[in-house]
Amino acid sequence: MAKQYPFGAWVYKKFTEEDFTPADVEAWHECGFNVIHSGLSRFCEEDWDIQEKFLDKAQEYGMKLIICMDGIGYYGCTEANYETMKANFRKVYERFKGHPALYGFHAGDEPSTKEALENTIRCVKLQKEVAPELHPYINFSGGTPDSDIWGEGGIKAWMKRLKAETGCREVCFDVYSQAINSGGVTAYFHSIKAFVEAAEEAGLDLWVTPICSAHMAYRPLTEFQLLWQITTAAALGVKGITWFRLYDRNFLANYHDSPIDEFGNKTLTFYRLLRSQRRFQQQFGELIMGLKRKESWLVGFQRMSLPMFGENSHELIKEIKTFEETLVSIFEDENGKEYLCIVNAEMEKLNNVRIKYDGTKCELKEVLLNGKIERPIDIEDGEGAILYPGLMCMYRIDRK
Repeated sequence: MAKQYPFGAWVYKKFTEEDFTPADVEAWHECGFNVIHSGLSRFCEEDWDIQEKFLDKAQEYGMKLIICMDGIGYYGCTEANYETMKANFRKVYERFKGHPALYGFHAGDEPSTKEALENTIRCVKLQKEVAPELHPYINFSGGTPDSDIWGEGGIKAWMKRLKAETGCREVCFDVYSQAINSGGVTAYFHSIKAFVEAAEEAGLDLWVTPICSAHMAYRPLTEFQLLWQITTAAALGVKGITWFRLYDRNFLANYHDSPIDEFGNKTLTFYRLLRSQRRFQQQFGELIMGLKRKESWLVGFQRMSLPMFGENSHELIKEIKTFEETLVSIFEDENGKEYLCIVNAEMEKLNNVRIKYDGTKCELKEVLLNGKIERPIDIEDGEGAILYPGLMCMYRIDRK
């Protein structure tokens, strides 16, 4: 089977809770998750025995789990504690190594000081030294790309250092402002552009933690808005998603409309997320994992981050005509074949997009169902595509 787009979520449930059992994995699979956090475990054999049952259940569904465990993250990974933490991690690794459902171990969340970033490098390094085949999971704060915490050279230099010193293959960051208002959408594009460019220059795959759980200023999300977060991220080169968060909690009453409520019920958000993830996976999940982003633009509204698409942006695509906000990217496959990716970047409005291209030099074919269906498009007056909010379409550019 071709590599699928990774979908997961933050699972803030402890193995000590009676209502949290390996049976929950069935719901994770139903929703379309395939690489997901496994729940919160202590550094003890009792929890490890339960963790193994979760891994076994995930294997039944062809899923991978990221183990989240006390005592193995960056938080205490100082220079003085390095060897002790490495020995502790080796003990955990020996307990679970070789399990087909094991993706990696959580290395920590939102390091936001220079000291925490140094600890992060040490933690990821020790995990890769002990378990080189696995993927340490580290998540950064989306509000930090312009911060001075990264040191000289900023976030780009730091990401290159992380790659060089640890050999890790991917990093993640969170961003939720798009669930507030239009200004939050502008902040979203600024943050995602900064992290994407830093990761790409360092040779790292970038994942994102978007939001599906309402709280504080973050409103409940429609199906369009959930899909919008998937497609805009993927169109900008993001290679995986870990949603915040899967479960509501009875001691955090401000959180609501998560996919699973505090009573264990599947909410409307669960089924909206299910359709969004499965539809994206069915259409583009395998295809986009084999593509490399070359460049991205916006059309219709300037978000003070990405450039605007114009007649000289691409030698063959002459114009993207639309009244609404649109995201445009060019991808390339391993054979050098280019793909034109278009996303309706509106959260509420339909978008009528027309593409004008140089028909003397190329032909465009719409690609559906991960390439199983190809549909040549008509050059006359430009190809039209009516896209509902967040909908993506993909065209292969066949040069003559």
